[in-house]
Amino acid sequence: MSEQNTSLNNWQISLTGKAFPSSNIVLKTTLSEQERTTQQNVLAKLNKDPNKDYLFSNVTAWKTNSIQITIIATNIEKMATLYQTPNSIYYQNASFKQDILYALQWFYTNIYNENVTNAYGNWYDWQIGTPISLVNTLTLMKKDIPPTQLQNHLKAIDHFEPATADDRYIGTGANRINKGFIVSMVGVLSGNQAKIDLGAEITKRVYTPVTSGDGFYADGSFIQHTNTPYTSGYGAEVLARSADFYQLFAGTTTLGSFRSLPTIFTYLDSTYLPVFYKGEVLDMTRGRAASLKAIPNEQVANTMLYDMYTISQKNSNATYRGKYANILKSSITKQSEKTTFYKNLTVAQAQTFQNVLANPNIPATYPARTQNKMMGGASQMIDTKPGYVAGLAMFSKKVSAFESIAGQNMLGHYTGTGALYLYNGDESFKGNYYPTVDMTSLAGTTTDHKTKPVTVDNAKYLNPVAWSGGVSDDQNGSATMQYNMKNVTGSTLGAQKSWFFLNGKIVALGSGITSTESLNTETIVENRKLVNTNLNSFVVSGQTLNLGQTKTIANTKWAYLNGAIPSQNIGYVFPTATTVTAYKKTKSGNWNTINTRNRSELVGENYAGITISHGQKPTNKSYSYILLPGKTKQATEAYSKQIDVEIRANNLNQQAIFDKSQNLWISNFRQPSTLNGVVAQTRGSMMIRKSATLEKITLSDPSQEQNSIAFLVPKQTGHKLKTKSTEASVTTQGTNWRIQVNTTAKNGKSFHVTFGK
Repeated sequence: MSEQNTSLNNWQISLTGKAFPSSNIVLKTTLSEQERTTQQNVLAKLNKDPNKDYLFSNVTAWKTNSIQITIIATNIEKMATLYQTPNSIYYQNASFKQDILYALQWFYTNIYNENVTNAYGNWYDWQIGTPISLVNTLTLMKKDIPPTQLQNHLKAIDHFEPATADDRYIGTGANRINKGFIVSMVGVLSGNQAKIDLGAEITKRVYTPVTSGDGFYADGSFIQHTNTPYTSGYGAEVLARSADFYQLFAGTTTLGSFRSLPTIFTYLDSTYLPVFYKGEVLDMTRGRAASLKAIPNEQVANTMLYDMYTISQKNSNATYRGKYANILKSSITKQSEKTTFYKNLTVAQAQTFQNVLANPNIPATYPARTQNKMMGGASQMIDTKPGYVAGLAMFSKKVSAFESIAGQNMLGHYTGTGALYLYNGDESFKGNYYPTVDMTSLAGTTTDHKTKPVTVDNAKYLNPVAWSGGVSDDQNGSATMQYNMKNVTGSTLGAQKSWFFLNGKIVALGSGITSTESLNTETIVENRKLVNTNLNSFVVSGQTLNLGQTKTIANTKWAYLNGAIPSQNIGYVFPTATTVTAYKKTKSGNWNTINTRNRSELVGENYAGITISHGQKPTNKSYSYILLPGKTKQATEAYSKQIDVEIRANNLNQQAIFDKSQNLWISNFRQPSTLNGVVAQTRGSMMIRKSATLEKITLSDPSQEQNSIAFLVPKQTGHKLKTKSTEASVTTQGTNWRIQVNTTAKNGKSFHVTFGK
């Protein structure tokens, strides 16, 4: 068997799965669902009357709407997939084959051929959406399609694809890898090794780390469209194509010569794994796609978990393979008990999931991971603890608060302006969360509820202030942002905010909250969709709120939201007694309002919320609160009486805390100043962690604009310099260490210096 035939065989199996015994009810159900939807949405609409200018009766605007060209190509692919799926009722059915060949010929003659000169609409449909489906169909039909017809289709694809790796229109990130994969597939289908190698060459640049614009960053960020964090959006496509390359080239010499491909192993750890909590991805890394009902979070997560597993199993390191096998199994074990779990999977995915679930050597317990990660390139901090993952989405001079294109994510204004997403397994962000939450009241944000119509596709909503980043020692960290909403909503609202991610505690501080708007300005402590309204009892300052109640409660020290299981409880503590407004109520909204691709559908959900009002036209207002994920009601109330975190500063220039339980001090200095004996000679952020024998100092430049940062830190008796980052220099100045760090890379990275006896 030639290498190209090996690849074709590999790819066909990845598209159809393998034959399975009829006793396998799960796989029969998966396949039956594919047959049902294809019959209903594709076969029932197929038109074979040559006098009509459409192929499917529900896709008739293809002459002006390029999206419909991709839909037609995808419909044909769905037919071809069933034709070659061994257990399908359509498997190698002669008349069904003729329908597919007719559809392919019609598509070539009428729509997609090498003579097209007016590629109207969205370039994506011509260069990626359509040819991705087409190469899949040609793989499945290669043995049945006349050679001349095959060559015609390949010429059509070539017409729209780059001829060299240096073509300036190839694009970046997901777009680039998609085109590279298409070119390699043309090579496989035509038996042209040079074409296969060209696809790999085009792809190579995708894996090269970047320091600006689109692609992977050393800190784990993945950016697309220049300014938008997109790890589980466009980044999911990069992941999928990487898995596809591994499947396509398995057992061929091409895989060995594709030297940039194994870089994806590093990105699984640094970029992809951090954005997961069990069977969910962090929506703040999905970009505008979070507003699209047709592709729910769990579908994205399952596909990515499958791709991560597929890639990981090609690694030579058994520990690495085992880690991702455990991640997959533990993420889907509970989900797989749902009758709908296998519904949206392909047969190949379902078979893989079944095999992993049935393997007794793969542990089913989700790993208790601890990691704090500042993704400076994305202005996001992700805090992973054994019972939860917290994701914080900020915006900066380089990172847009949100993205809206073609009527998608029309109300995303606040999603990246300090929104704090706490994932603890209660599925609060799933289902009808986005149309019902009130997109101007997202937890973590300070809001005046102002929005403005989205009138320009892919507009940039940037922070005019250079202070959006954080400091992290990989276990704990602080994210910090100074901002105003001028470029996002047109509001004069501005603030300084910091979040401190500790062990089982998240401290939120806000200061300088100022606005000239005659609008009610408030900080949203919580606005959480309830999964089980009766079970989710909500207590604020000792008062239980029932559904339909809203109360303003003065001198609040604590609140508590009961979860379905202990790990889903959330405690709220206010270090300074605070007047809050709390509610437990039903909110409604329409899916079509947030994304015009969603059909109009009015839905409702129940919510529990806590807000701190700053009034109209606030001047230098502030707040402080602590989240306690997984804490009981009793533990929350007890903690409010004996808080082990001291707030050392919460003003215009400094926000700082001291965690007594860890002997950990963290401060964000927006201006050169002094606090607790530490002198910030420049702007910057610092953590000081002390043990009996060591003092570890971690520091960074959240502004990402300075060439260096410098701090004076009091010397400890008997301590000397132990370790330091190469960019740091340490000298003595009086009774202090002077620590200066070269930050010319301007990437928000954290650096360390360790002193000890």
